[in-house]
Amino acid sequence: MTKLWVTRTRPAADESAENWRAAGFETLVEPLLKIQLVAHKPLPKTDVVIFTSKNGVDHVLCGGQRAICVGDATAAHARQAGFSDVISVDGTSADVTAWVRANMDRKRTITHVSGWHVRGSIIEDLLADGYPARRVKVYRSIPRPVWPEIRADIVALYSPLAAQVFAELAKGGTLSGLSAICISQAAADELAGLSLKSVLIASRPREDELIMAANLA
Repeated sequence: MTKLWVTRTRPAADESAENWRAAGFETLVEPLLKIQLVAHKPLPKTDVVIFTSKNGVDHVLCGGQRAICVGDATAAHARQAGFSDVISVDGTSADVTAWVRANMDRKRTITHVSGWHVRGSIIEDLLADGYPARRVKVYRSIPRPVWPEIRADIVALYSPLAAQVFAELAKGGTLSGLSAICISQAAADELAGLSLKSVLIASRPREDELIMAANLA
């Protein structure tokens, strides 16, 4: 059975491991990042909140705000946490920006709840369009430089930062038998220079698309 290394942060990594096992993979759960809370003030209940990760949902106090989410899994997580009128754009950060432009009044305050490391320019683009937009950082992803003792056939990389940590660990190593499955092109770009068996990219930034890509490795 193909052994797959799940690198995302816990507790999401344990949920992902179940999904990979259901797809026929043997899983090794060894996160390359750990999450640290960043202190912040409660968000006004009138804000419209943008989430681009489940970690954002987990590390902010819910006040029943309206939420716009990058994907279906994050949206389901936000609904469970108590956010209201939750929208999934089922896409990328650029799709989130496009949805806001098409559907939100420019008088509403838009708050992107994020980690310390931010990809994309949601807030910058919305500010340029005249929205009272801001970013509130509620968690920090800390590198966790580990390598599984058991050899993996595939490594699943869920973010550019995790891919960066992996690339630093892998430098100079023998990787000809290891394939990488990346959540995005930005994550794959972090692997430049590594002699991996293959590097595949999910067609969309979703776990089910990662699994589909892994079946081609």
